[in-house]
Order: sequence, then C-alpha cells, then structure tokens
Amino acid sequence: MQAVDVLKDLFDEKILSILNIIINDKTGGMYLGEISRAAEVPKATTFRIINKLVNSELLEEKKIKKLKLYRFKRSGKSEFLYKMFKKDVQILKIFIEKIKDLKGLQAILLHGEETKDRANILLIGENIDAGKIKETCAKIKEEHNFIISPLTLTAEQYNSMSKMGLYSGKKNILFEKKE
Repeated sequence: MQAVDVLKDLFDEKILSILNIIINDKTGGMYLGEISRAAEVPKATTFRIINKLVNSELLEEKKIKKLKLYRFKRSGKSEFLYKMFKKDVQILKIFIEKIKDLKGLQAILLHGEETKDRANILLIGENIDAGKIKETCAKIKEEHNFIISPLTLTAEQYNSMSKMGLYSGKKNILFEKKE
C-alpha cells in the first residue's frame, strides 16, 4: 500500500484530493474554482480547506486584483508531502518496459508531442501482438489516466508512408532493438 493510500484511510479525502491537485499543478497556481472542479469538492468546502492550508503555510496565496491564486509552498515543513504526492511518473517508460520484449518489435517512436494525458506511438516491427499492446494501453489508462494511441506498422510500411509525407513532423525514437 502506498503512502498516499494510507493517508486516504487516515485523513479526510477532500483535503488530500485538493493537496494532490495543487501539488501536481504545472501552471504555477490555480484559482479556487479550478481547484474545486479538479478535486471534485464543493467550492465552500474547498475554500475552508484552502484557508486551513494557507494558515498552515502549506499553500501560498497570491492576490491579483480581486482574485486569489494558490500554489504549493515548498519548504522543509512541506517537503515530505510534496515527495509523497508529486507525480513524476514517466508513463511512456512504463509502457516501453512492458512491451519492449514483444516478439517482432523493432522500434517504438513517439509521433508528435506527448501531452500531460496522451501520446501517439508508432510501433515498428513484424507480427507484433496487438492484443498485448491493447491490454498494456488499457492498463496504463486505468492506472495513470493516460491515453496511449498505438499504431503498428512494418518497417516497409513506415518507410513508404514517411516518404509520402504521412509521418512528417516531430518523431522521437523511444526504443530501438539492437540486433
């Protein structure tokens, strides 16, 4: 059982949900309404919890005219919470580890940019087990709420489509089998 799960059993899930949202915010701050919607907690409850967290010096409050922006305040006092809640999981690495040994797989390419909740993947190889790929993608979506859209191609198909300009743009090689 992870530390976050233990905390959920011991403390109010609404507080933990709000903390989780704020700690994993990549925008540098969130408004009350944004936090409330993302955490799925009523605004009045979110307001009370945020005030409690600001008074505990776990959150920073920045006033912009009439609005207030909240963000996590990293300090010695709050560092353990940050480490516990921060999601620095590299989901594509998890995906690669699970499928890299599939028979026939030669390379895995990231097509375009990876966003916070989605990635388009090209799997290059011969007779790759599509069932295992779908199963792995479904498991990752369930566990991490991250969508991987895979497309399986033979090396010949990929080269032909690249020459025709169908796979132009940014491509990153995530994995390549050494033969």
